[in-house]
Amino acid sequence: MTITLADVEGVNKHETEFLYDEIFTRRGYLPEALHLPENPVVFDVGANIGMFTLFVQSERPGATVHSFEPVPSVYELLCRNRERHGVTGLAHPYGLAETDQEVEFTHYPGYSTMSTRSTLADTEAERAFVRGQVRTDHLPEAERMLDELLAFRFREETVRCRLRPLSAVLDEHPVDRIDMLKIDVQRGEQQVLRGLADRHWPLVRQIAMEVHDSPGSATAGRLRAMTDELERRGFRVLTEQEDRYAGSDRHSLFAVSEHCRG
Repeated sequence: MTITLADVEGVNKHETEFLYDEIFTRRGYLPEALHLPENPVVFDVGANIGMFTLFVQSERPGATVHSFEPVPSVYELLCRNRERHGVTGLAHPYGLAETDQEVEFTHYPGYSTMSTRSTLADTEAERAFVRGQVRTDHLPEAERMLDELLAFRFREETVRCRLRPLSAVLDEHPVDRIDMLKIDVQRGEQQVLRGLADRHWPLVRQIAMEVHDSPGSATAGRLRAMTDELERRGFRVLTEQEDRYAGSDRHSLFAVSEHCRG
């Protein structure tokens, strides 16, 4: 099943194009170490408009995908994209965390993928991260224009959002396995896994996750800590950082359960 960029409804053009390139073209959440079986059960946590959900649908039309997006305006786009492409499974209008709670999110309409709960938000760090991805050759006029653009893209809106533990969701919507647990939640990844009770960990076969680890911040040492935790639970773990993200706090973590090894 082919899904093109024109088939996806997004928040804004530049972001939709970036997501399509990252997920469909570069296959950022499905490296060679991971594999989508036929008719997989996938949990897309931090689904945004559903680009990874649609990628799974294009790769495995028989998939069942549970998509989680707490920001109401983005959730509406997720639902429309799922419906347009006939995705089986459920869209959930909340995020995942360690406990059931309602919290404030800092939402960036110009960069919705970086929206997160306000206690984890760092707008200046996000601007600096994006600024580091754009070449200006240190030309003053280009630098000024970039700063103005980023100020617009990272304008803040405060939104009330619900978060729930993953185990509560699994009790409500039981599955016999999770072939892929994808997590991209802007510094909230550790809280997502803390919401998974011991009784449900055997369901998880593979994980693809963005991990934030920044020295001198609240996330310092997180990549090592999460790797150790997953290895303790019987996963083989691979971590990497794309060249373009070198020096940033963004890392990719991929994990395969011992139950999936041949």
